[in-house]
Amino acid sequence: MPDQFIQSLVITTTGTRPIEHVAQDLRAAGFDVQQVLEFVGSITGSGPASKADEFRGIAGVADVSVDQPVDIGPPGTAIS
Repeated sequence: MPDQFIQSLVITTTGTRPIEHVAQDLRAAGFDVQQVLEFVGSITGSGPASKADEFRGIAGVADVSVDQPVDIGPPGTAIS
C-alpha cells in the first residue's frame, strides 16, 4: 500500500513556536516522533509518506526531508 509507506523523516522547525508544541501537532497528524532536537531546531521520526505535505502545513514546520543515513566506515578503510 503506497499510502501507508512509512518513511524516516527529519522535520526542520522555524523557531516561531516552541518545538514541543510542533512535536505535539506532528504526533496528532500521525508522525512518530523519535527525537526532539531543540538546540538544532529539528525533530526526527517516521510517518506515512503520503502525509509529508500535511506535516509541512503544520505551524512551525519549515521543511520535511527524507532522513538519509550516513555511514563513513571505520578509520583506515578504503573510500567507497
